[in-house]
Amino acid sequence: MKYLKDNLPIISIIVIAVAFRFVNLANIPVGFNDDEAAFGYNAYSLIKTGRDEWGRLLPFPVFESFGDWKLVGYLYLTVASEFLFGISEFATRFPSALIGVLAVFSTYLLSKQLFNKSIALLSALLLAISPWHIIASRNAFESDLLVFFITISTYFFLRGLSGKKFFTLAVLGFVLSFYIYRSAWTFIPLFLASLFYLYRKNLKLPKLFIFQTLVIGIVMLLPLVPTVFTFKGQSRFLQESFTFGVQKAGIINQVNSQYSSCQRKLPSFYCRFIYNRYIFYFSHYLNNYFSNLSPETYYVNANPTGYQSAPQRSFFYTFELPLFGAGLLFLILKKHKAINALIIWLLIVPLGPSLTTVGNPGRLNIIMPVPQIIEAFGLISLLSLAKQSLLRMIVITSFIMIIMFSLVRLTADMLYYYPKVSSRFQRYGYKQLFNYLQSQKDSYSQIAVSRRTDDAKQYIHYLFYEKINPSLFFDPNYTFRYRGEDGWQVVERIGNFEFYPSTPGTNNLPPKSLLAVGEKEVSFPSKPIFTVDDLNGDRLFEVYDIDQVKTSINFRGL
Repeated sequence: MKYLKDNLPIISIIVIAVAFRFVNLANIPVGFNDDEAAFGYNAYSLIKTGRDEWGRLLPFPVFESFGDWKLVGYLYLTVASEFLFGISEFATRFPSALIGVLAVFSTYLLSKQLFNKSIALLSALLLAISPWHIIASRNAFESDLLVFFITISTYFFLRGLSGKKFFTLAVLGFVLSFYIYRSAWTFIPLFLASLFYLYRKNLKLPKLFIFQTLVIGIVMLLPLVPTVFTFKGQSRFLQESFTFGVQKAGIINQVNSQYSSCQRKLPSFYCRFIYNRYIFYFSHYLNNYFSNLSPETYYVNANPTGYQSAPQRSFFYTFELPLFGAGLLFLILKKHKAINALIIWLLIVPLGPSLTTVGNPGRLNIIMPVPQIIEAFGLISLLSLAKQSLLRMIVITSFIMIIMFSLVRLTADMLYYYPKVSSRFQRYGYKQLFNYLQSQKDSYSQIAVSRRTDDAKQYIHYLFYEKINPSLFFDPNYTFRYRGEDGWQVVERIGNFEFYPSTPGTNNLPPKSLLAVGEKEVSFPSKPIFTVDDLNGDRLFEVYDIDQVKTSINFRGL
């Protein structure tokens, strides 16, 4: 009982974290996005056959998925989850939710190590109720796991300054992070080097032990080396960065336009010096970097889609911003020893993501729990200035009321508002669509699915929801697929399901065919035989019986 009483505050916070991350996990967020379905089906395939969806035996350290070559950390956690619960949305999201709860506890441990129990409890509470972290924990995204692994590894590092066991655990945790998400590849080497430098005078371990442990850690990373330096490791960078990816063309066009205008009046060498792609790349990167550090990105701007964060809401509560500012100010004024590690953490996070975009939730979320820790320090410091008990009570009461209001609103938004806003962006409707099409497949010679209003990833939802036998999917006579010039995988046929890049003409479809299309994609005189609407009442998919369509067209032509 004494243990329970002494730890009741953190236990209560953990209970809050569990409630916000596990209640109705299968259905909130509404829908099931492409990456979730990919993890879910590949885990199912591994359980059934020992191979991923492309037939590779126990893939490691990456698996191909859509051609983006995901790291396997989350995949094998999903294998364990599906082994216990079966293939489902809940089982696929379970590892993320569980580790999201563990991240709250690791935040408590790290904050307590850096400061004291009061700041630790408040830091853990702020992360437990953080809308960004809650939504991230409820999605099956591998990036969300890093919040826990980096936080707990940093805690072990600080404990391991004079303890071999904890130092070994720290190295192990950092190594495992490399197999979870690519953000770790940039962040951890720089952050770990910074920790060694900042705490070099506190490091009491034998140098030989440190060297041996780090060597073992490097050896554990060797399987990643062939991946890091090939397309498998660089795929997302090559596909999305502004130096190689989809943004490159726009920058080059802008450079050429400005260079052309310049050389009409000025010497060509001068124009080439001030208007060239390298200058533009550098300035673009700096703009991205400082935007990814801006408080506006985290406390003001709203994500319209709800992909990897809460829709139409800033990443963090707006009330946290003044606490963050106060925390930074007090850390600087008090010259607290923790400020260097926290600031360096903040500064390193955007280095990788800034090569692609601004405000990407999945690539920036490893900034947590630093803002929450700084905010907690800010609030506790403000309370320490309130000498009068009445003033302290007013501040505490006001904070509690703000927290309660924020939680009530967040709960209502999650249950009733977010599903309507984000269902379209969370791939809602594929379950209903493919359940219906699968029920009809034996009655039709072909089921055509148009990719015109979506990309080439519908197939994974069909595989996941209908639990298609992986051995069938491996069979080239049953499945037709290929890798596009951009490196992405394209699946065009699975059994009698055909996935068309655009709406096929009715004359190109055989008799007894079904055609599934997106909203406003076709205009036929006959009505669809099945429809799927999002939770806002807007049309997502329509299914037509092609024989009925042809009959109605011929009838109209008479």
